[in-house]
Amino acid sequence: TSSARASRVSNEGLDMASALCDEIKANALRGDSEQYDLAGFSPAWLKDLVDGCLGQTLPAKTYVACKFIIGGGKKTRAKYDPDMLKHLSEALRGAGLEEDRGASACEQCQGMYKYQHDTDKDLKYLHVFPRVSVVRAGEDGASAADAGGVEDRSPEMQCVSCSFEEFRDLVAMNVPSFSQKRALLKRMKVMTAALEQLEQMLVEQKSLTEQEQEMYDAMVDVSDKVEYLNKELEKMVAKGRLTKGEQKQMMDDFAKKMEELDVMSAAAEAEGKAKRRDALLAKKDEIADKANAVAECKPIVYTVAHEKEMNDLRAEIAALSKLENSGKLLKGDDLSKLAKKPRLEERLAQLEGEDKGWFEDECRDVLFTPSAVKKAPAKKKAAASGAGGGGWLVTAAKKSGSARPAGGAKAAGPANPFALLGDD
Repeated sequence: TSSARASRVSNEGLDMASALCDEIKANALRGDSEQYDLAGFSPAWLKDLVDGCLGQTLPAKTYVACKFIIGGGKKTRAKYDPDMLKHLSEALRGAGLEEDRGASACEQCQGMYKYQHDTDKDLKYLHVFPRVSVVRAGEDGASAADAGGVEDRSPEMQCVSCSFEEFRDLVAMNVPSFSQKRALLKRMKVMTAALEQLEQMLVEQKSLTEQEQEMYDAMVDVSDKVEYLNKELEKMVAKGRLTKGEQKQMMDDFAKKMEELDVMSAAAEAEGKAKRRDALLAKKDEIADKANAVAECKPIVYTVAHEKEMNDLRAEIAALSKLENSGKLLKGDDLSKLAKKPRLEERLAQLEGEDKGWFEDECRDVLFTPSAVKKAPAKKKAAASGAGGGGWLVTAAKKSGSARPAGGAKAAGPANPFALLGDD
């Protein structure tokens, strides 16, 4: 009968999704980033794939990427659902993953995905970078969570393992800007997912490894800390505490979200779902209002302490390097000048190496004016007692320099600008 055939097809899809989940998990344990073909996968199977694997925190030898073929040109397009990108993206966002076009297989990009159209091969891909718990083989062959344990002094581990009062101090000292707080929030969400996985293991009466137990015991008030961080971000937006680069980043996020809603509302229209279409259009209008409010804010400017001295040192070092590489026969005065170069380079390295807070290198392109955006050397991880951010000077920009979206009228400050950018 038709119902029996439907049941058989459903079971076959579940088997396909389950088998692919097992393959991805096995590859992650080996540290292998592989390509997977989703030909024939239905929306329900894609959701099973996300729920059973991609939306979880996977034990892995290292950070991995899953490259899914989701469509192609005339020769292959018939094998794929034409809306596979939409269905898979929705399932990933529902599991807490975020789209980032610059994502790669690294610690900072866990829980992200990006779309690619390879015109040479005429194939469409979705790259997924799942959240992972990096494991290493012990001497007895057992595995231990590399990210767990009390020895991990990464910013996120410091934050989840301290008291709530200490956490507020860490945020104030080490993530003074909007971008840095947002970078910390991403990592805190990863830690929240890890905590949920450990709690689920305990509910299922599964044994935790020694390091997993240490990690579980160390986590304190994690959900309250995430909520606090979200509120601090909302306050910064309401008060206009955004740089020009941060404003642009948020406007880009809003624009991308509105494009997605356009596609979804058009699909709802085509399917005759008027209520869903109206709800999506209302959501788009809400985002447009938030975008207007962000664009109306006058951007602030962060400048780096000793910026003038560093710029002078760079100019002087560049002039000496040009003299050094000129190929000319150098006289006494020139040699005397070149003798100063090592001391100048040492002083510049000292100034550039001063700790200004967590994630500065990651966020500096949207934080600082172009003259201040210089790559600093790698720094040691900041200790919990370090007063990061102390060297920053904040001034209001003389001109906003930000383009307003269509509509122009000043809107009220957004109550929660992140609710429409993160998880759906």
